[in-house]
Amino acid sequence: MQENAARATVSRAIPFDAAKLDRLMEAAGLDVLVVTSKHNVQYLLGAERAIFFDYMDAMGVSRYLPVLVYPKGQPAKAVYIGHRLETHQRAVAPPWVP
Repeated sequence: MQENAARATVSRAIPFDAAKLDRLMEAAGLDVLVVTSKHNVQYLLGAERAIFFDYMDAMGVSRYLPVLVYPKGQPAKAVYIGHRLETHQRAVAPPWVP
């Protein structure tokens, strides 16, 4: 348990070529990328996905919809919005998103 708590403050490196994404966004005239596809969010987080929603995304009458917001050239200002059931998973293995 202490090992997990010690790792909780260390986030991972960006798992994709951020400079290339910035160039592609510039060429397309995009300032902000808003990603809502579960598969694309998983790719941009570095193969991370919510364990609870691994096979099913229904939760009562709603659906699981992760959101990743990436501003061009400013990955430190990126935002990840997930479900509250991901809190422990993200605390144990924080993604690159601050």
